Amino acid sequence: MGGRMQGLARGITVSLAQFGAGTDKRHNLHAIQSFAQESSDAGASMLFLPEYSMFYAKTNRRSLNIQAAEPLDGPFVTALAELARRHGLWLAAGVYERTDGLPYNTVVVLDARGTLRGCHRKQMLYDAFDYRESDECRAGDCAFPTVDTPAGRLGIITCFELRFPALAAAQRAAGAEVLFVPAGWVAGPNKLLHWRTLLCARAIENHMTVLGADQYAPNRFIGHSAAFAPDGAGLGALESGCGLLNISI
Repeated sequence: MGGRMQGLARGITVSLAQFGAGTDKRHNLHAIQSFAQESSDAGASMLFLPEYSMFYAKTNRRSLNIQAAEPLDGPFVTALAELARRHGLWLAAGVYERTDGLPYNTVVVLDARGTLRGCHRKQMLYDAFDYRESDECRAGDCAFPTVDTPAGRLGIITCFELRFPALAAAQRAAGAEVLFVPAGWVAGPNKLLHWRTLLCARAIENHMTVLGADQYAPNRFIGHSAAFAPDGAGLGALESGCGLLNISI
C-alpha cells in the first residue's frame, strides 16, 4: 500500500484505511482484508475504513444501492466480523443497510470478537453542490450512541455531516473522546481545503481527537485521510492514492 505516513508514537495505535470501493463487494472485502492484516501487523487496536467501503456505484446509484444493500447481519458485515475476530481488531466501516425502500448510509462498529457494538445512520445527506444523496439513500433519525473502544469513547459523524458543527458537539456532549469521520469527500474547487480545515476545526472546538478516513478515486474522491489531536496538531496524513495511516493517540 502506498502513501504511508507515520504519526507520533504516544499510546494506542489505530489505522485509517484509504481506498476506492467499487461495485464488486468481494473485491472491496479483499482490499479490507489486506488492510486488516497490515493494521494487525502494525500493532493497531482499531481499523477505520471510509464511507461506502462495502459498495460504490458511479452511475444508476438509486437502483444499484437498493440492490446492493444488506441487513446488518448480512454477508458483508458477517465477513467484517470474521476479519475482526481473525486479526483481533475493532473495525469501523461504511455499508449500505437494507430497508423497505432506499437504504441507509450506515457505519458499523465491530469489536475484536466480531460483535456489532453500534451503528451510525447518516442523518445529514449530501444534498449540496448540485447533488442529491436523498435520491439514493434514506436519512437516519438519531445520533450515534457513543461507545467505549480501545482508543477511548468513540463518536461518529459521516462525511457531509462534518460541515455541521452541532453534530460533532453533540457527540462530544455524549462523552466522545475520539470522533471518527468516514467519508467519500467529493473532488472539486477547494474541497481539500474544506476537508482538512473542518477536521481540524472539529478537533479544536470540541477538544477531541478527530480521525478522517476518506475514499480515494481520481477525479471523484480526494483521499487525504488525516488525524488531528484535540489541540489541532496533525497526527498524520495521507495524500492521494490507496494506503494505510497508522497513528498513536
